[in-house]
Amino acid sequence: MTDGIRGNGVQDTGRDGPGKDHATVLDYVEAVRERLRQPLDDEEFTPDWSDRPSPHTTHPGAPEILLPTAVAAGSTGTFADAVTYTGASQRAEAPGLTFEGFAEALQLTAGILARRWQIDWNGDAEGRSRLRGAAWGRGTPSGGANYPWELYWAAAPGLPVLPGLLHYASGRHTLERLSTGDPTAAIRAALAPTSGEPQAGPSGIPHGDGSRPTGGYLICTLRPWKTAFKYGTFAYHVATLDIGAFLGSWSLLEHAAARPFRALLDFDESAMNTALGLDPGQESAHAVIPLAWHRAERHRPAATGVPPAANANGPARPRPWEISRQVKEVPGPAVIRRATAGTGRGGRSGTASEARSPAVPAPRAVATAPLPSLRLPGAVIPGQGLGELLSRRRSSVGRIDPRTPVTTSELSLALRCAATATGERSVIGIRVIAQRVEGLAPGSYRYDAEQHALFPVGTTHRLGEHDYAMRNYSVAQAGAVIAFVWRPARALAALGPNSYRAAHAEAGAAAQYLHLAAQAAGLGCGLILGMDPRAVDLAVTGGEEGEAEVRTSLCAFLGARMPGAAGLDDRLV
Repeated sequence: MTDGIRGNGVQDTGRDGPGKDHATVLDYVEAVRERLRQPLDDEEFTPDWSDRPSPHTTHPGAPEILLPTAVAAGSTGTFADAVTYTGASQRAEAPGLTFEGFAEALQLTAGILARRWQIDWNGDAEGRSRLRGAAWGRGTPSGGANYPWELYWAAAPGLPVLPGLLHYASGRHTLERLSTGDPTAAIRAALAPTSGEPQAGPSGIPHGDGSRPTGGYLICTLRPWKTAFKYGTFAYHVATLDIGAFLGSWSLLEHAAARPFRALLDFDESAMNTALGLDPGQESAHAVIPLAWHRAERHRPAATGVPPAANANGPARPRPWEISRQVKEVPGPAVIRRATAGTGRGGRSGTASEARSPAVPAPRAVATAPLPSLRLPGAVIPGQGLGELLSRRRSSVGRIDPRTPVTTSELSLALRCAATATGERSVIGIRVIAQRVEGLAPGSYRYDAEQHALFPVGTTHRLGEHDYAMRNYSVAQAGAVIAFVWRPARALAALGPNSYRAAHAEAGAAAQYLHLAAQAAGLGCGLILGMDPRAVDLAVTGGEEGEAEVRTSLCAFLGARMPGAAGLDDRLV
């Protein structure tokens, strides 16, 4: 067994280049699938909770820019605006970001919105009642509430702040300045195709001069230790879904404001890390979002121009503070990160974009399924304020009422919203395991977004309590289990190893859309990491021909909320 990943493991094929990367990704997917039977790590991984990293990264000594506080009931648009956005007729009039709107988006997606305490199945209410163990709610969910992603703004010249590289300090809702000067040229160079040909602007993003995003770039990076301290090698699986959930949150805010959105996942990762001054062993770039800025807040730089940012690796660049006394080496996440890095051809989109990479070859058409389909009722998207939904979003943590079934209208809404996150040519598919849904026989179904219909899957495998490894939920509670699935071998053959990141970006975004739809509909929802992936695969495919390669990335439990609650929700926004 090589490269620090066990279980079914990463086998050293003796090859270099894409062939080895393909094998590494496929081996990791299978190892994750079997992790409840064969641990991923060489030794039993036991988290040291007394030395856990902080969920908020800071750079001591860096100058800070105070940001205006978001207002949950502010001007972020509605959930319906975001889900129904098409962009076709709105692009010409799409307003760009303002500094106040940018600050609001940062806080609603990545900042602290509330302190929460509740007696639930997690069993940690006593510790949460003390300040040291307090739970601070955010708009975007994260596995274990560890938040392994960081946000950097490569601010272009001519904006309300001096150009430079800034880091969003989520704990204080400030921007920390890491360098001054124009960093966008280095970012563009890392995004450019390896052929050296000029790169066209991302689909729908208004560019001031036809080639450069007017607001610079928002770069989402991954700090593996923030999740690896708890999950070990499983951390990369969790963290990439977390990043997808953030991209889903950001895309909702952009679409609610009638702005197009695209996340770029395929770039020269080494060059991007150099531009950001990152040590790839500790942190690495994962997604890039070009930003369009409002014309009213843009001005021309001085005639002399703006010099490029100083070398971000220079001694003056503030370094992040690591609160953990001992950062243990967990080689698995680094191995799979390198294998899934982009090719540097530029332009591959992640989630909720208008123009996507070539689609993965479609499986057998669902319309030819031998069992009759069930067309779902039309979904009425709630018009609740998006900021309000993000500030109130929370996981059910076992508080799903098994006595009240999910209605087909509620399920229709959840699936319609989740499918919106993945776009027309998605890597991810959606499956439903109905347990208590009105008008729907218990069993497994394949969801077809185009037809907005469910197709029964002939299977005798049902999920049970033995298929869930934790105690904070009961499988029997869920009215429906929603599974986000993909076909790794087919995706890698069509799109390369970077398709792993694209698949998890889509799955995480779809889960966030689903979560907010449930919140808007008054349903309970929990994103589940402890399900046995093999058991879910069997339940959603039933061993059908052509379905053996389907793999589950993430599950969600959906059901009626249990009435009553003991706790508090001290909202800051």
